[in-house]
Amino acid sequence: MLKEGQKRYYRTLYLIAAIYDFLLGISFLFFYKYFYKILSMNLPENPAYLTFSSLIIAIFGFLLFLIYLDIEKARKLIIIAILIKLSYVGTVLFYYFTVGSDYVDLPFRIFAVFDFIFAVLFFNSLKNIKA
Repeated sequence: MLKEGQKRYYRTLYLIAAIYDFLLGISFLFFYKYFYKILSMNLPENPAYLTFSSLIIAIFGFLLFLIYLDIEKARKLIIIAILIKLSYVGTVLFYYFTVGSDYVDLPFRIFAVFDFIFAVLFFNSLKNIKA
C-alpha cells in the first residue's frame, strides 16, 4: 500500500502523463499539418499512418487516466505503459542510429526524451506499488 504522499505524487504523475499523451494524440490528429509546418518537418505523403498513430496515442492517454483513477490496482496497466513508452524510445533510437539523424526529426527526438523520463518514473511507481 502506498503512503498518502506517494499516492498523491504518483496519481499526479499519471494525470500529467495522461493529459500529455491525450492532447498530443488529438493535436496531431486534427492539426498535424500545422505542427509539421511550424516544426519544419516534411509532411508524410500518405497521412493514414499518422491518423492511426495519433488515435493510438490519444487512447494511450486514456489508459494512463485509468491508472490515475486506481493506481494501486493498476500494476498490469503500468507495465503496458512502460512498454509503450520504451517502444517509442526504441523506435527513435533505432532509426537515429541505423538510418541517420536526418531521418528522425528533432521533435520526435524530444518526444523520445520525454517518453524515456516517463518510462523511468513509471518503473519507479511500479517498484513502490505492492502486488
